[in-house]
Parts: sequence; structure tokens; C-alpha cells
Amino acid sequence: MKIGILSDTHGNIKSTEKAARCFREAGVCAVFHCGDIGGMDVLTELATICHPGGCQVHAVLGNVDVYSDDWKFYPSNIGVILHGRFGDIALEHYRIALIHGDDTRRYARAVFCGAYDLVLSGHSHEVHDHTSRKTRCINPGTAGRGSPLTCMVLDLTNGAAELVEL
Repeated sequence: MKIGILSDTHGNIKSTEKAARCFREAGVCAVFHCGDIGGMDVLTELATICHPGGCQVHAVLGNVDVYSDDWKFYPSNIGVILHGRFGDIALEHYRIALIHGDDTRRYARAVFCGAYDLVLSGHSHEVHDHTSRKTRCINPGTAGRGSPLTCMVLDLTNGAAELVEL
């Protein structure tokens, strides 16, 4: 079972489309956007490309997203679950925390509480993949600003992570 992870798209539709096509080709069963989405059209692009194959899109709001009230009007019937600032997601037998990462206390609680198999975050625009106690912490880098633009495909079955340049 594979999942797609991206963050910090900052409204970049071109790289969002590339990431979504990569996820579809990889056969991911779910996509996780770790915040700083930058506009509703980013989520719509992900849903348009990924959801027709049954892939659910999960997203949290980042620090640049919280200044807009538009998110409360985002449609809930197109294959996107918008979790607000924190997502607690069960996927098969995995428990996943989805957080942007700018709230360092909440991030640390998610990592060290022992309740999550994965903590997926963004914010720093820097790729990391490490394990703290039993929790694997992944930041896929940035898919919208900076260089290189990246996303990640994670195979939950064998733990292999593939960093993809967009």
C-alpha cells in the first residue's frame, strides 16, 4: 500500500499537477498534503487527478492558509478531507498525524506521545525522514517554492520512500 505526500505547494498548480500524476502512476491509495496549500484550486487539482481512481486526499492548513476564511466553504464531496490544522487519520492499521509543522509544540506532542506510526509535516521546505522512538517523521520538502520542488511516495508495506523531483 502506497501513499503520496506533498507540502508547501503555495498555490503552484503546475507542480501540484506533476505530483498528482506521479501519485496516480505510482498507484497510491491516499494523498496527504501537509499544509501551506496556497489556494483551493490546489486541492481541486489533486482531487481531479487522484480521486477518480478512488484515492482520498487529506489536507491540513498551514500558517499561510489560516488567514483565509474561504476554506470553510471548500466542498466536501469531491474526494478531499480538509482536517483544519491537525489531522488524526487511520489508514488500514496505521495511525497518521498530519500537521503543517509551524506549531512546534503540537508537532512534538504528536511525535513523542507514542500514538502515531507516522507524523507527516511540512513548513521547513526541507526533506527529512527519520524515526523517533516508534514514530516515523516525514517532511517531503516543498512542492511549490524553492529548489528542488519535491514530493514523496511512501510504500507502507516495506517502508521504502521515494523522493520525487517535480
